[in-house]
Amino acid sequence: MKKFKKVISVILATLMAFSAIGVVSFAEEDAMDYTSELITAATGSDEKVATIILPGIGQSDSTYVKEDGSTVSGGLVLLDTEGIVGPIVSKLALPLLASIGTRTAALNLQDAAYEVISDLFYIQASDKDGTGREELILTRYPYALSQYNEDDHGWFYRMFPMEPVVEAMAAKYGADDPSYNPEDYIYLSTFQLIGNPYDSAKELKDFIAMVKEQTGCEKVNLVPISLGGTILTAYLQLIQEEYNGDFSDINKIINIVACLNGTDLFSDFFDRKWNLADEFLYDEYIDLIVEANGMQPYMGGLIKIALKIIPKPALYAILSGAIEGLLDNMFVNCPQFWAMVTKERYEGLADRYLVGEEYALLRSKTDWFQNARVNLIDNLNYVKDNYGVVTYSVAAYGLQFTDGEYNFFGIAGSSATTNSDGIINISSASLGASYVVPGAKYENAVMPSPDGELDISTCAFPDTTWFFKNQHHEVGRNDVILKLLGQILVGEITDVKSSANFPQFNYGRVTRNLTRDGWLMDQAAEVIANEEGIYTQEQIDTVKPVYEKAVAMLDKTVLDENSAKEAEDMIKELNDALACTGLTSVDAGPSFMDNLLNKVLG
Repeated sequence: MKKFKKVISVILATLMAFSAIGVVSFAEEDAMDYTSELITAATGSDEKVATIILPGIGQSDSTYVKEDGSTVSGGLVLLDTEGIVGPIVSKLALPLLASIGTRTAALNLQDAAYEVISDLFYIQASDKDGTGREELILTRYPYALSQYNEDDHGWFYRMFPMEPVVEAMAAKYGADDPSYNPEDYIYLSTFQLIGNPYDSAKELKDFIAMVKEQTGCEKVNLVPISLGGTILTAYLQLIQEEYNGDFSDINKIINIVACLNGTDLFSDFFDRKWNLADEFLYDEYIDLIVEANGMQPYMGGLIKIALKIIPKPALYAILSGAIEGLLDNMFVNCPQFWAMVTKERYEGLADRYLVGEEYALLRSKTDWFQNARVNLIDNLNYVKDNYGVVTYSVAAYGLQFTDGEYNFFGIAGSSATTNSDGIINISSASLGASYVVPGAKYENAVMPSPDGELDISTCAFPDTTWFFKNQHHEVGRNDVILKLLGQILVGEITDVKSSANFPQFNYGRVTRNLTRDGWLMDQAAEVIANEEGIYTQEQIDTVKPVYEKAVAMLDKTVLDENSAKEAEDMIKELNDALACTGLTSVDAGPSFMDNLLNKVLG
C-alpha cells in the first residue's frame, strides 16, 4: 500500500504542476543577434539606468522544429502530442480497462507507461552529461521593450505587468524630457529551462554589454523573478571566478520572490518525499486538486470513486512507469532543475542520483552551481562593499504548499513544516529569514515579524527586504508590489524606512482583474469618458461611483488582513456594474445540475 500511494502522489503532483503553470505564446526569433536594432538613450544622462528582467519559470519561450518543418512552442513544457493518442489508448487505456473486470494488473503496463511518457516528453529530454538531446530555439529579445512588435509587447505585459514601474520611471525621468520613453530602458533576458545556469550566466554577461551599448547607460539594474534568481546566483559566481570580480556594470539588484536557495517543494520531488496519510491522499488531496482547477466539488467525488474502481496493481504499474519516465527524461539530467534543489539537501540527492563515470560531467555542472549558491551571500556582500551595489528583496510568506492557487502542491512532504508563498520558502526568497509554520510563534526572535512567524535578523539584508503576508507566489497580481518595485528602481525608496506608504511588513491581495491592460478599470474609464457616445447616462451613473471606489482602494498601499477580501469584492462589484453596458456579465453561479451533483457527490 505504501508503495502504491507513493507513486500516485508523485505523478499527480508532477503532472498537475505542469498543467497549472501552462504554456504561453512565443515570439518568432531565430537566433541571438546583439548587434541589431540599436536604439539611442533619450539624453545619455548617467542618472538613467537600464533594467534587465531575469524571468521566472514558464516566461522564457522556446521552439522545437520537427523533421517535417512543423513546430512545438511554449514557455514551460513542450509536448509533441501528434500521434500520441493511439499509443496511450492501446498501451495504457485498454489494458487498464481490461484489468477492472479481473481485478488484476495487465502485463507490461509499467514499461508501456515509461515508453509513452518518454515519447511525450522527448523534446526536453537531457542526456546524462546534462545536455539537451534536441535543439531548442530560445526566443530572445535583443532590444528594448519599446522595440517589441505588437504581439510581443502585449505578451510582455501579460507576463510582467510592469505598468506601475513604467509610470514611476516616467514620473522620475520624463517630466523634464518629453522625448524620454521608459520602455527604451526595459529589457528581458530569457534563458533555456532545459539548460545549465552557468551557460545562461555567460549569456547574461553578453546581454548586459549589449544593453549598455544600446542605451548608453553605464550600469544596469538586475531584477530576478522567481527562477531568475538561479541565473543571478550563477552570474555572480561567474564574474567572481572568470572576470576578476568586476561588477562595475551593476547598479541595483532587486529580487522579486526569487529562488535564491531552491525550494523544498522541488527538493521533495527529487527526494520523493510526500504526505501519504490516507485521510489526506484519498480525501483532502483530491479536493485540493478540484479546487485548484476551478471544478465543481462533485468532480472530486467522481475522482475518488474512480480511484476505488481501478485495481491498485494496474494503476501502480502505470504511475510507476510514468514517474520514472519523467525523472529519467526531464529532471535528473538537467542542471537547471538541480538549481531548484536547496543547498542543504543538494549533496544527499546528488549522491543518490549522480553517481558513476557516466554522470561525472553533469555532476561537475551541478556542483559548480552548488558552490555558487553556497557563495551567494558572500558574493552579494562583495558587490555591495566594493561597488556599492545594494541588494533588495521582496518576499512573501504565511502560506504552506496546501495554500494558494497551486494548492495541489500540498502533497509535498515539507508542506507541513515550511512557511512560503505557496511555491518558494520564505528563507529562500528573503536570503535567510528564519521561520515557523504559519500561525505559530517564533520563540525568542531577535527581529520578529508583527505576526511572530519570522525572525528576519537572519536575513542577509534585513534593511532592504520587504515581506508580504499571505501573498501567493504570483506577485504580479499585487499592484502594491509592482509599485514598490518601481519606487526602488527610480531611487525614491532606498530601504524599508524610506516610505510609510510601503512598510516592511505588508499583506497580499490580487488586483490583476482590475488593473490588467484592457480589463475592468480600463473598461470602466472608457465608459465614463464615453468618447464615442455609445453609453447612456444611466450606464455611466452606474459605473462611475464603483470605479471611483476602486480607484480609492488601489490608492491604498498599506494593506491589512482584510485587503485580499476587499480586492476580491471590488472586482466583483465593478464587474457587475459594467454588466449594464454589456462589456461584462454577472456570474450566475453553479447551475441547477451542478448544485444537485454537489449535494450527491460533493
